Parts: sequence; structure tokens; C-alpha cells
Amino acid sequence: MVMEILKIWRPICQRWLSSKGRIDPRYVFSRPPSNKRQDGTHFFTNPQDDNGGDDSTAESIGEAIARQRRQKRVRFAYTMCWVSITGVLGYSIGYRVIYMKEQSFLPLMPASRIHKLNARDAKRIGIDKVRIMSRLKVLEQLSQHDMIKEEYGVPLLNVNTHETPNVDELTMWREDSEPCVTGLVLEPDDGRPTVHDWYRLPYICKWRLTHRPINIHQTIDDLARNLGLTLSDVFQIITPESVYGSLKYEYPRAGDDHHTKVWFLGEMKLSDESLIIYKGKFHSDVTLEQIHLLRRENGELIRYILYKK
Repeated sequence: MVMEILKIWRPICQRWLSSKGRIDPRYVFSRPPSNKRQDGTHFFTNPQDDNGGDDSTAESIGEAIARQRRQKRVRFAYTMCWVSITGVLGYSIGYRVIYMKEQSFLPLMPASRIHKLNARDAKRIGIDKVRIMSRLKVLEQLSQHDMIKEEYGVPLLNVNTHETPNVDELTMWREDSEPCVTGLVLEPDDGRPTVHDWYRLPYICKWRLTHRPINIHQTIDDLARNLGLTLSDVFQIITPESVYGSLKYEYPRAGDDHHTKVWFLGEMKLSDESLIIYKGKFHSDVTLEQIHLLRRENGELIRYILYKK
């Protein structure tokens, strides 16, 4: 008990002995408040960081104002971004799909012009048919080449099997003539017929990821039509390939109003050391672009260009 009383009165006695002047009885058991006022020059800064010069104070105030302006610009940019996203989604989904019951395309990012053939396009084109037609075209060109006649003979036969060479590998792909973008196709989920696989929000909308070309001529034609002009006839007469492309060697995609080039790349062995590689386009017929011969000679791989369109 005595020790507890001493612990209470000990700081009071120490303060009384160390203080000068009269002690305020209101603050016997507490510390009197400080009468220091806030320095107006350090409203935006820390007094400990001030070296006492007016230049540092002005610089600190300027940095604080600049920081506040940057924060306002960032908040404004975020606000505009969210407003833009909300407006685009509202127009594409709310107005075009849900209200107008129309299809809408929402571009997301640029895409490559070259695309693999899907199962549906491969079935329509018929890869086996292209394999047979391209083999005949290649054999025809090789049989007319002087180097092939001298070193491999005519009719052309595989050195190892003594049979007519076959196409060992054939790769096909599509290539758009216009720049492409990847995006979302949105439609109302109303049971309309389709051949594609969709993600669905039941009874509201459905969507799928695809790519589409940016048809520059069609865009210009639409703008001219809005002004009462028609430019499509001019394009067809002056530069028909700008509108239609080379129709003989282009293939239409199902459900689209544009054509894409269908390319193929094949390999044909003449021996263990010789390989024919050819490239071409396909529409209703096969047209060859180039034929190369890769042959190993004295430990080095040599390429011969046998045909180039």
C-alpha cells in the first residue's frame, strides 16, 4: 500500500522540484497544455524539413499543388474511361441487341490476317481434293524443268520407291485482304438458326468471339450513300480487284460478305536427300505460286527455285 502511494506522488514531487515558479493547481496530476500555435508557413509541409528559406517553402507549396492537379487528372481519366465503356456496352447490348433485336459487333483488339481453317471450312473446301489437284500441277511443272529431266528423269519417280511421288504434307490456311480485328458478336437469344457455338445469357443475349475484316471500301461506300452518292460502280469499273479481289483464287466464307484467299503449302519427297516444297492458292482450281527443291549436297542444304509465278 505504501509503495503504491509513493509511486503516485513521486512524479508530482519531481515536477515540483524541477519546476521554476508557481505550479498551477489545475495541473497537479496532469501535464499543462502547450501554448505553441501552428506556424502558417508550414501548413503544407513538415517544419522539420524546412531549412528556414523562403525558396524551399514556395517549392514545397508548388509540389503540393501539382500533386493535387495530377490526382484530379487521374480521377477524370478514370471517369471518362468508365463512361465510355458503359456507353459502348449500353448501345451494343441494351439498344442494338435487346431493344432492336439486331446483331452487334464489339471490337476488342487487332487480329492477324492469317487464320487456320476450321472444320466447317475444311469440309467445304475439301483438303483431299486440293491434295490431288496440287500434286498433278506440281508433277506437270517438274516434268517440264530441264534440271529435273536430266537428274531425275521423265516420268518423274521417287528414287527410293521407284513410284510417282505423293504429297506427304499439306497445310492450308485463310488470309484476309483487309486488316482484321478480334471482337464479340452479340445477338438476341431468340432461337434464330445458327451454325456457330455461342455463350448464352438465357432469353436475353448470346455472344461468341470471332474476327472480322475492316472493309475500307464498304465504309467509304456507306458514307457516300448517306450523302446521296454511289461509288461502288466506280470501284468496280476502275479497280475491280479492290472490291472483289481475284475471284478465281478467293473463297467466300459462309455468312460473311467478303472473300478470303485460301493458301496451301505442300511437301513431296523425291529421295532421302531431295524434297520438293510448293506453295499456291485455291478457289475452284489450283494455281501454283512457287516450287522449290531442297537437296543436301556435300553436307550442305541447297535450295533450287524451280518455278515462281
